[in-house]
Amino acid sequence: MPVEGPAREGDWTRLVVPMAVLLASVAACSVMPPAGASARAEVCRPHGAEAWIGRAASAAVIEQARLDSGSQAVRLVMPGERVPQVQELDRLNLFLDERSLVTRATCG
Repeated sequence: MPVEGPAREGDWTRLVVPMAVLLASVAACSVMPPAGASARAEVCRPHGAEAWIGRAASAAVIEQARLDSGSQAVRLVMPGERVPQVQELDRLNLFLDERSLVTRATCG
């Protein structure tokens, strides 16, 4: 007597194969950190540098903004400067005005 429902022999492939394809698709879209990157590399917090908005971008201010944001590096963006689309998860971007005052802080 044939078994009714999903318990029939061979029916498991109708479920397993699509699930495997779905999981492989999701895994392929995942963003992996570069080899050798530390866990801290993803810890740029731009809100940590917001206290420095309006301040002159001196070496001390830039370094303290970097420390406050938890980033590993800082990129200064001058007015009208084109910013390359290279994203670095551990980099703080400080946007400056024509008087070298910090106007905005982002990560990337």
